Amino acid sequence: KGKKLYAIIYTCTVCNTRSAKKFTQRAYHHGVVMVRCPKCQNLHLIADRLGFFTDKDEEGSGGGGGWDIETYVKQKLGQESNIKASSSNDEEGNVLELTMEDFLGEDIMEEIQKEHWLQHDENDESK
Repeated sequence: KGKKLYAIIYTCTVCNTRSAKKFTQRAYHHGVVMVRCPKCQNLHLIADRLGFFTDKDEEGSGGGGGWDIETYVKQKLGQESNIKASSSNDEEGNVLELTMEDFLGEDIMEEIQKEHWLQHDENDESK
């Protein structure tokens, strides 16, 4: 109780399953965080502050503070990344603020928006 939580919504790079996981802020900043895909059981490294799986000179090392996925993606993709640290809102860690895009992913949201505009255009033409 009283532990601050972070959450990640990610797409497995092996089987393309979208999943959400929670972990403590302490583990993210001072330990090792790995999440397991619920479909294929593949492990994904989220943070390694202890150097178990990463090298301090490796991309994503963030200047000696260990490796984390947020820094790695920012270094690879620049500021255009949709990776952002998200922490719980209340003192007990029960509220997470997420958008529909967080749940569905950018590609699916774009498809939904295209379908919406196509339907909207078809309705305008039939009037």
